[in-house]
Amino acid sequence: MPHTQRLQLTWYNISNSLWMISFSIQQLLVTWILVGVLNQSPETVGLAQLIIGVPALVFMLWGGVIGDRLDGRTLLLQTHLMSAIPPLVLAVAVYFDHLGFWILILTALLANILNSASNPARNTILNEVAASRLQYAISLSTGIGSIATMAGTRIAGGIDTIGLVEVLIAQSLCFAIGGLFVLGLKKPSKPPTQQVLSEKPAPSMIAVIKEGLLYTWRFKLARDLVGLNFFSSFFNAGAWMVAIPFIINRVYAGDALLLANMTVVFYFGSLLANFGMLKFMPLLRPGRLYLIMQLSRILVLILIWIQPTLNWLWLAAAYWGFNMGVTTTMSRVMIQEIAEPEFRARLMSVFTLGLMSATPMGSLVLGFVIGQFGELNALIPGMLASVVIFWYGLRYSHIWTYQSPQPES
Repeated sequence: MPHTQRLQLTWYNISNSLWMISFSIQQLLVTWILVGVLNQSPETVGLAQLIIGVPALVFMLWGGVIGDRLDGRTLLLQTHLMSAIPPLVLAVAVYFDHLGFWILILTALLANILNSASNPARNTILNEVAASRLQYAISLSTGIGSIATMAGTRIAGGIDTIGLVEVLIAQSLCFAIGGLFVLGLKKPSKPPTQQVLSEKPAPSMIAVIKEGLLYTWRFKLARDLVGLNFFSSFFNAGAWMVAIPFIINRVYAGDALLLANMTVVFYFGSLLANFGMLKFMPLLRPGRLYLIMQLSRILVLILIWIQPTLNWLWLAAAYWGFNMGVTTTMSRVMIQEIAEPEFRARLMSVFTLGLMSATPMGSLVLGFVIGQFGELNALIPGMLASVVIFWYGLRYSHIWTYQSPQPES
């Protein structure tokens, strides 16, 4: 890899890592404040995740259009700096003893909207930075992102010793400093859509979004990957966001630190997966690995469901993270490889939209499952979903037979 390209990838990964530290702090704080501080019911926690997640989805599509038409570097810088504001607002509320359900929801919602707006541009810039080594760059950035997520989660888990206000200030600083590293990225070449539109009037935002949605729908492999990832995240990411905090709080009588440490172990598993895959990249058939890992996830869900000792729960969390690291990276690799340049940001926005929309909706449904059938039984739908994904991917899609383009030697 040329020195300039290596340097650009370094700037990208530092900026992305600081973003991941900040966002992982927010995710754990929001979940634990709802469950362990405000003592909300499972149904209310699920509803809160829906309120936080769904409005941001519109901005995901908008971010895809911006990523294809405008300078994504500028968009990333703006979202980094603006994202520093919500944690400061929440810190002021905590300092003056005004922490409540709605101030928490509104600040988390704003942060989620900014994340949704920037995500497609962040993914698209990586294509330009990585050039022909896309699989390597995706796996490396995902692995480093896992380290950052572990660090942010551990920081958030220390609210009882560090202090909630101090943690929120640290979160805000990470967002802002990450924006400075975005400045290290060279200005990207003229966006593909802008090149096409340079000699004729630009269509409306709605028309461009519709064009991206139609492109995704008519591209069967892309449609299958988006749909199956949505289905998987609905039950699995939703279970991690809602069921696991209640299992730790009620079944194992744990606190915020135990939840944070369990989440760190989860992302350590993801870290091992992504750095481990670097040795074997570029992979010829990422789709086969993606589908096989769906079946292996059933085992870890069964292990947690039978209420093992805490030592086995640590192991289950680590393998669940390992599994997530493989499946997320493989699906992202396939999506970014198959997308035509002029549609890449919009296809990534639809792909990420599926992942992000599934989690809050799954959280709402699984919150009611927990309320009616108990915390552990909220894992059963994820077991069934994994079987369906493997069966459909093998029989009715091209995921199993998909071959990645190999770089020239």
